Amino acid sequence: MKTKLLRFSVFMWSLLALITGCSDDEKIPDQIILSGDVSEIIFTPDDATSRDVSFSTTTLWSVSLDENDWVEITPESGPAGAAVITVKLLQTESSVDREVKATISAGTAIASLRIIQKATPVEAQSIRIVAPQKRLTIEQIMSLSVEAEPAGAILPEKVIWNSSDPAVLSVDDKGVATAHVIGTAVVTAQSGNLKAECELEVTDVFTTDGEGRKYTFADLSKLESSGVQAVEGGYTVTANFIIAEEDTLSIEDGEKIRICHDIQIKILGKVDFTPENSAEILPYDNNSVPAPLYFTGEVGGGEIRNVTFTACPIRFFGSIPLTIEKCTFKGITDSYAAINLGGSGLMTVSECDFLENGYPAIMGGANMTTPLLFKNNYIYKNSNNARNRPQINVTVAGDDKVEIIGNTVIGPGEITTNGGIAVNNMLSIAGSNKVLIEGNKVSDCRYGITTNGVMDIRIINNILENNKWDSNPMNGGSGVSIYNTGGGQKIYMSGNTITGHLWGITNIGNVSGGTGPSLNLGNLTQGNDYNPGGNIFRDNGNNGVLYDLYNNSPMTVYAQGNTWNVAVQNEQNIEQVIFHQVDNSQLGKVIFMPAAE
Repeated sequence: MKTKLLRFSVFMWSLLALITGCSDDEKIPDQIILSGDVSEIIFTPDDATSRDVSFSTTTLWSVSLDENDWVEITPESGPAGAAVITVKLLQTESSVDREVKATISAGTAIASLRIIQKATPVEAQSIRIVAPQKRLTIEQIMSLSVEAEPAGAILPEKVIWNSSDPAVLSVDDKGVATAHVIGTAVVTAQSGNLKAECELEVTDVFTTDGEGRKYTFADLSKLESSGVQAVEGGYTVTANFIIAEEDTLSIEDGEKIRICHDIQIKILGKVDFTPENSAEILPYDNNSVPAPLYFTGEVGGGEIRNVTFTACPIRFFGSIPLTIEKCTFKGITDSYAAINLGGSGLMTVSECDFLENGYPAIMGGANMTTPLLFKNNYIYKNSNNARNRPQINVTVAGDDKVEIIGNTVIGPGEITTNGGIAVNNMLSIAGSNKVLIEGNKVSDCRYGITTNGVMDIRIINNILENNKWDSNPMNGGSGVSIYNTGGGQKIYMSGNTITGHLWGITNIGNVSGGTGPSLNLGNLTQGNDYNPGGNIFRDNGNNGVLYDLYNNSPMTVYAQGNTWNVAVQNEQNIEQVIFHQVDNSQLGKVIFMPAAE
């Protein structure tokens, strides 16, 4: 193999000191002088011959090479003075570009040399079309490209592009696709006898590809027509977009997502809003009212945690469970509850704050059965714009269940239509319709708890205080209001404290029809209906009359083992705070003795 000697000019050093000023003992500094100041050697497929590198040193030298198996250098050391090393390829072909570093050392002096080998071109065996998106919106323009296999292979000929339906999506000779109308088209790229196809869809709303990808807002901001724009501290959403089934939308720690007026984010896939500390979703400006964040579809669900929703509600109409925890909902005033239910998937909401929203904290449609676990949340002065809408307003869940546990619900403490907790089955939804309301504290609302329709409900260990804020006692002010004129509602109440209401409990049925709720406030007879009671009544009444329990139904009510708002818990005294058959022969009897000891 012919050796090429690289010859370059050598920089000369000059002595500036006078001869009479020199010392015979002065030490010469360590130096390496590369001929021509060479810093790299490049081997190409057309020129892989060995290379010589010339240099000089003022002391002994050695050369080291990064670990590799494709290049060697000889010799590896030598004396001071002029020297030549030879760089030789051990492998003259490579499928990829590669590089190693050689280091020449002479005392304290060091010189480096990059050794590069360029890949050997290979013929392409196949090609594929690279499309940044598989779905485009109308009038969107997108550049396509071709990748060859194996990587780095040379295409045999210029790529020819075609579209199966140019009316839907056209593509020019450079691979630039333009979307025209809704539909699908197959784009073909051909180079010689190699051919690739890619189906592209044109939609009216930006939709992710649905190929199992997790999208951040940063990812979306890089996709044309997504409507997501990067701004300082977060992102602005200026156009509707859809997260397709199989895809996931996530939010990063500290991000603020500002959504423009009427713009909707629709999630058919999964959501992963779980920043480590916090994130916020809010309107673009004070004049913007975003559409609710909409979760729907058969494969969605996910988690939302540590996110503040400012004037931006949630609609959940999915069939896969969704969990929301440690979030804040505030400033939501336009026609929607903070969380709106309508799907068959379990909605879990825990440790969230709902602060002064115009409509309920959470609400379900009367014809929608959504299983719910609503636990340990703080609800403060919601429903301040909504007429006769309680702060928690949900529907039974058919053969699933609704559980409302450990929440704090605080009303405005003034005459409004702001209720506490309501569970309804106004459209006679079939199923077991099990409901649990346990360990909540409800205060300063129009009423504490109300039920309506067929259900099997347990109301246990709640504290209901001063839910009396209705100007007309005939319309509200109950600690607990039970309504069921057609029969079929079964209520178990135990361990509740009910104080400071216009009515303690109102139990309403169809007196003339002989139907109504089956209310068990305490039944000390052992058996399936056993209930220790333990309910406490204080200061419930209106117009100068105490009403701990008003049985406005034809049904017998067991109410044993309770503490009533009388000084002495005997039959004569307790009778004064209960309205039932004794007061109106058409009403059902309340069996209240024995009372609590």
